[in-house]
Amino acid sequence: MRNYLSVLAGVFLLSACGSEPVEIYQQSSKNIIKAPAELVSLQKITIGPPNIRRMWSFKIEYIARENAIVKVGDTLISFDGQSLRNDLLGRKSDLDAATKEAEQGKLNNEARLKDLLLSLAEAKMNEDKTRRKVEITDASRSKIERQKQQADHKIATQTHLQARNRVAQHKEEMSVNEKVQQARIDNRAVRVKELEDSIDKLTIKSPKDGMVIYLNWNDEKPAVGDTVYMGATLMTLPSLDNISVKVEFDESHTAKVNIGQQVKVTLDAYPESPFNGKISEIGKAFRNKSQRNLKVVFDAWVTLDEMDTSIMRPGMKATVELSQGSV
Repeated sequence: MRNYLSVLAGVFLLSACGSEPVEIYQQSSKNIIKAPAELVSLQKITIGPPNIRRMWSFKIEYIARENAIVKVGDTLISFDGQSLRNDLLGRKSDLDAATKEAEQGKLNNEARLKDLLLSLAEAKMNEDKTRRKVEITDASRSKIERQKQQADHKIATQTHLQARNRVAQHKEEMSVNEKVQQARIDNRAVRVKELEDSIDKLTIKSPKDGMVIYLNWNDEKPAVGDTVYMGATLMTLPSLDNISVKVEFDESHTAKVNIGQQVKVTLDAYPESPFNGKISEIGKAFRNKSQRNLKVVFDAWVTLDEMDTSIMRPGMKATVELSQGSV
């Protein structure tokens, strides 16, 4: 009988000891707040159609795969540029025509100047010749002959002056014409360069490393063949090395969430590898969870102690666990 009581007391004691950790576990579970979260990039670049003169619609020829990891210089998106290329051919033709016209005009002006210089030299020679005749003093010449020589000299002087004026005028015209022709060439060259730059803009390269995230428009994502319009945002390029965790807490947890609190972050895709972090920011505004779910929530942000960029991607879903009273 005594042995029976001893065994019974031992069983009772073991049962009492075994229930204690269950009680503690239930108590600790009540002190843990779990909230849905998402990885977000703190730095991102928006990508859309380029700003091109007189071009408002763009047809997508190529677009990088969504969620693709890209490096600096990789092509993100390219648009159809056939109309610009056709316009470029015409503008280059105009530029070539203006250049050839200027070259031909210069040759003609130089030939004309050469003729005028020859006429000037001849007029000067005639003036010198008639002046020498006038300067000769010969008593045997009659008065009428001397008057004729003086008249010839006056005519030769005027002819020389006119020839000199024609040369000066032609040189001035040449200078003006060359400036006009050069301005015409420059204008056409600027337009050609503008079109070449516009065609280059139709291929958008990645300005930095990141991941391609499409944006939805009316529940549709951009695709090859789509026509989009200037000002639209087609994708974002979030940075992979500056990631934070955006948490969505219930309104009832407002007084329980504080900056500096330690949290555990578990990625849905990698539940076996939790991360530690701290509440770094708490949103000031409350909002409805969604248009259909009117539950009131507020946002907070977690800064991770360590990051694993080999597995972490913006948009990943996670769960944040916060122990009440932990700082």
